[in-house]
Amino acid sequence: MRRIGGFTDPKLADQFNDYLQTQQIASKVDHDGESHDIWIRDEKDVDHARTALQEFTQSPNSAKFDVSAEAARLRKEQEAEKKRKLSMQRKSQQSLRGSSGSFGGRATMSGPIPVVIGMIIVCGLASYATSFGNPRPNRNLPDRLTLEAIESGDFLSFEQKLFSAFCFADPIQYQKTDDPWVSIKKGELWRFITPAFLHGSPMHLVFNMMALFTLGSVVERLHGSWFLALLLIVCQIVGTLVQVLLPDWLESPMAIGASGAVFGVFGYIWIRPKFQPSYPVGIPPFNVYLMLGFMFACMTPLIQGIANGAHVGGLVIGMVIAAALPKSFG
Repeated sequence: MRRIGGFTDPKLADQFNDYLQTQQIASKVDHDGESHDIWIRDEKDVDHARTALQEFTQSPNSAKFDVSAEAARLRKEQEAEKKRKLSMQRKSQQSLRGSSGSFGGRATMSGPIPVVIGMIIVCGLASYATSFGNPRPNRNLPDRLTLEAIESGDFLSFEQKLFSAFCFADPIQYQKTDDPWVSIKKGELWRFITPAFLHGSPMHLVFNMMALFTLGSVVERLHGSWFLALLLIVCQIVGTLVQVLLPDWLESPMAIGASGAVFGVFGYIWIRPKFQPSYPVGIPPFNVYLMLGFMFACMTPLIQGIANGAHVGGLVIGMVIAAALPKSFG
C-alpha cells in the first residue's frame, strides 16, 4: 500500500475515502491520533488518487465529492457479496462432507487417502528396488555374453529387469533402435504410466511424494479416490507424451519420476477456484510463484537432468481439466 497524504479533520478524511470508493479505488483511512492518513492499495491507482486529493483539498464542498450515500450503498453491496461467497463456501463444504464424491469416491475434508498413500508406497518401493535409477548389474555374469543373450536381457539382474520394465522404452532396445516408441509398438502400453514410479535419487522421490501428499490429499478428500486416480493417470500420460515428443537433443525421452502427475494436480487446484468461486480450497499466491518458479528454474542451466516436458505437459492438462469441468462439479 502507498500513503498519498493525510488530513487533520477525520470527517474530511472519511469523505475523501468515500469518494475514492465510488471511483473503484481500493483505499483506507488510518486514524492515528491527530493524523488521518489516506492509503492506496494498488500502485496503479496512486496517480489518480493523488490528483483527486489535490482537487478535493482545494474544494472539499464541491457537489462532486458529496458521495456519502453512494459510498454507503457500495459498502453494503460489498458486504452482502462477501456474505454470499462465505455462504456458498460453507454449503460446498457441507455438501462435500455429507455426500458421495465424484466417480463413486467418498468426498470428505478428512478421511482416508488410499490413492495418495498407495502411490507413495509404490513409488518408494520401485525407486528403492531399482537403486534410484542406477540398478545394480548381475554379479554372476559369464565371461562371455552372446549377442542373443544381450538382446534377450537374460543376463540382467532383477533390479535391471524391473527398471527396464518400468521405463518408457526398454533401454537395450532403445539403444539398439534409437526409437523411443519401440516398446509401445509392441503393445506395452503400461509404459505411459510406470515411469512415474521410478525416481533418480532419494531427494527426487521425497520432493515429489511430499508435493503429492500435500496436493493429492486435498483432491482425493474433495472428489474421491477414483477422480484423483484418473487425474494422476491422465496428467502422467500427457506429461510423458510431451516429454517423448520433444527432440532428443533437447531432452531425453527416458525421463523418470512422478513430476508430471504432481504438476497436474497442482494445476488443477490452482485453476479450479477461478472457474468455481465456491471451490473450498485454493493455493496461496506465494506457493504458486514457488512452484512455477521452480518449474522455470529447471529449464535453465542451473538445474540439469529435469523432465521439463513432463512438467509442462502435466501442468497444462491439469489446468485444462480444471477449466473444462462444470462449475457444479464436486
